Amino acid sequence: MELAIRDKKIFQMKAELEHRKKLLCVKRQQLRQNKRENTLLEGVLQDYDNYNKRMIHENEQKMAFLKQLHSYIENITSELQLTDKKLSDSKNDQKDIMREIAKLKNEIDNMTNEI
Repeated sequence: MELAIRDKKIFQMKAELEHRKKLLCVKRQQLRQNKRENTLLEGVLQDYDNYNKRMIHENEQKMAFLKQLHSYIENITSELQLTDKKLSDSKNDQKDIMREIAKLKNEIDNMTNEI
């Protein structure tokens, strides 16, 4: 139940983030139009554009990092699957060895009883 509530909050936060992004785009367009009428807004627009470029760069870096992380987790997952397979094979081999030991012990017991 807690996961559902958390997921709902995450969904709401993502929706709010998208809404604010759209609002920022609209405000940016308005600022560009107003700049033509008021030259003082040129510095504000330049600051806003610099901020936008910085945010894009940061998001690109985050995306690259997340791709690396995804690749790393994928590698670990495949290694774990190999490890699980090897562990399973080892357990099967161990069972075979124990059966062989029991068989040999039984043969030894039979031989010693005959003497």
